[in-house]
Amino acid sequence: MKKMLSILCVAGLALTLLAGCGNSSSSSSAASSEDTSAVSSEAAGSEAASSEAASSEDSAAAQEADTEKLSAIVSAIEAVNEVPNSIPLEEFALENDLGLTMDNILGWAGDVTNNQADCALVLAVQAKSGMADAVKTELEAYKEAISSNLYAEFADKVAKAQDSRIVVSGDYVVMVIAGVDGPDYSEIDSAIESALA
Repeated sequence: MKKMLSILCVAGLALTLLAGCGNSSSSSSAASSEDTSAVSSEAAGSEAASSEAASSEDSAAAQEADTEKLSAIVSAIEAVNEVPNSIPLEEFALENDLGLTMDNILGWAGDVTNNQADCALVLAVQAKSGMADAVKTELEAYKEAISSNLYAEFADKVAKAQDSRIVVSGDYVVMVIAGVDGPDYSEIDSAIESALA
């Protein structure tokens, strides 16, 4: 009887050890599975983060001003409408003289005459997405101001300012005032059209 009990105890112990090994093996495989899933989650998270970073870089690139295009627009128009004794339009002038809201603008290029007897101006603005009409509205207010107040004593400058062109093409807004001795506006219209094509 004692022999039988002892065999049963040894068998029970063996079963317990086997069961323990089985548990250890299954918990080890569960841990391994958890590790693999954690690694997969991290990899997926990394890929998502990389994808988001690339997407935000693309978005940032799309939101950068195309300075080459802006310069090309201005050059093409100035080939027809020369700006005598020109000075570049800086941010201060855009904001304080032309009344533009700089938060609406990605970039710009342009010149204005520094001759008191003239009024030539060429400006190309790249507005932020959806803001071109807001820029156009502000330029129209500027056009009205120079036509009625600023150039009041100069009939020839008033006439040129009243006929000035403000054209929108996508996110680009162009304003051109012909010089006093400048070309007919039909030439300027053609130059604007081809520059924005």
